[in-house]
Amino acid sequence: MNAVQVQFRTRGSLAYSIGGDGPALVLLHPIGMDRSLWAPYMQHWLPRYRVIAADMLGHGESGPIRGSVSLADHACAVLEVIEAEGLASAVVMGVSMGGMVAQSMAIAAPDRVQGLVLCATAGGFPEASRAAIRSRGDSSRRGDMSSEVIESTAARWFASDTPSELVERCCAKLALNDWHSWSVNWEAISELDHLSVLSRLTMPALVVAGDRDASIPVAVSKELADALKADFVVLENSAHFGAFDAPQRIEPVVDRFLARLHADRVATDSPLRTAASECPSRPMRSGERGVP
Repeated sequence: MNAVQVQFRTRGSLAYSIGGDGPALVLLHPIGMDRSLWAPYMQHWLPRYRVIAADMLGHGESGPIRGSVSLADHACAVLEVIEAEGLASAVVMGVSMGGMVAQSMAIAAPDRVQGLVLCATAGGFPEASRAAIRSRGDSSRRGDMSSEVIESTAARWFASDTPSELVERCCAKLALNDWHSWSVNWEAISELDHLSVLSRLTMPALVVAGDRDASIPVAVSKELADALKADFVVLENSAHFGAFDAPQRIEPVVDRFLARLHADRVATDSPLRTAASECPSRPMRSGERGVP
C-alpha cells in the first residue's frame, strides 16, 4: 500500500499537518508539546480518515504568543482550520490541554464537532486550585524555561517506568518552549470551567484516564465523563502521557468509538446543521487576542 501524503499548512497563526481521506479527525497535543507527538497515530489513521494534527498557539511552528490567550482563542484558531479545509465537522481528540481546547471547540461550535475523544484531561478545577496552576508559569518575568520547571513538569507527567526515550524527547521539547507562551497558556488552563455547560452537548464522547496519572486523577476524568455522558475507559499502568507512551493501547479503544460513531451517523443519515459559532467571523490578526 502506498504511503499517504501528509502536507504542512498554515492558517492564520496556526501551523498544522494534514493528510488522508475520509471523515475528519483533529488531534490536539498537551501544553509545551507539538504535533509531532501524534506521528504514530497519524500513520495509523491516515488510511481511513482526513487527519489534522495542529501546533496549538504558542507551540511548535505556530510561533510564540505575544499577549494573553484563552482556551476559547485556541478553539477558534482550530475551528478556523476546519472551516478553511472545507470540512463540515470533525471528531476532535485532545490530550491534557488539547482535551480542554477540544471541549472549548464543542462549546463554541457544537455543529462543527462531531465527537470528542478526551485523554488525561479535566472539565474544570476547584477555585482553590487555580492559583497553583497559574504558578506553573509566570508571565511577569522574562527568560527561558528553567531546569526546575522542566523537572517538576516531568515528575507530574511521567511514571518511573515511562520509556526514557519519551521522557527525554518531551523534556527536550519543554526546553524549547517560549517562556511567555508557556506562562499564559497555564493562565488559560487555570480558568478551565466547563463542567456546568458540558451537559448541553449532545455529540458522542469518549474519556480516557490513566490509573497512574499524577496530574489528572481518575476521579477528575470520571467527573468529566459524567458531565458529557461519555464512554469512560481507565487504562491500567498509565500515567499522564499514557497516550504517547503506548499508542497501541489507545488506538483500539478509539477505533471502536470512531467506528460506532460513524456507523450511527450513516444509520440516522441526519444532515449537519451549520450554526454560527462563538468565534470571530474573520481570521485573528497580529495584536488581537495576543496572537502574533
